[in-house]
Amino acid sequence: MFSWIIEQKAKILDIKSWLFTIENTFKEPLQVGQSIAHDWACMTIIQFDKEKYSFFSMQESLKITNFGTKKIWDYFNVERSLKIWDRIDWHFVSWHIDTIWTVDKLVINKDNSKIIYIKFDKKYANFIIKKWSITINWVSLTIVDEWEDFLSVSLIPLTQEITNLWDLEVWNKVNLEFDMMWKYINKFLNK
Repeated sequence: MFSWIIEQKAKILDIKSWLFTIENTFKEPLQVGQSIAHDWACMTIIQFDKEKYSFFSMQESLKITNFGTKKIWDYFNVERSLKIWDRIDWHFVSWHIDTIWTVDKLVINKDNSKIIYIKFDKKYANFIIKKWSITINWVSLTIVDEWEDFLSVSLIPLTQEITNLWDLEVWNKVNLEFDMMWKYINKFLNK
């Protein structure tokens, strides 16, 4: 289980076929077999040391996430799984990526907040509701606005600083998950 509050961002040091090597930015010791979320996708550590750790990304993970578009020196938003006594602070989501969408436009405001416009497939229109939550690369955000096949989210400077969303460019692919409550409601209403 995860909190959806990004702990930090971590740089990709190497990619060899399906093996990703990531800088170890965690202060506490890691363990082989431990789950760490990378841009919302939970991956299992297969080796580590003080400077780096590695995980194996199956072809299915490469197919349904933005991992296939990642390059060396790109960043992942990372979070370790919760401990029993940790505080829980999140939007209601299930930890599973629903789809991958494309960044269409970026705007920096005078207050240094950033608006990200994302183009989506119209078949997902029922899941997009203004002021409801959505997760982008593991970052829990609120939909600012919606149009026929676009949505926008806004990032405060702190979110830009501590996540990899500051580095997004037009045409980048992002992992998304919709609000779980709305998915259940939508399914119930469409039976």
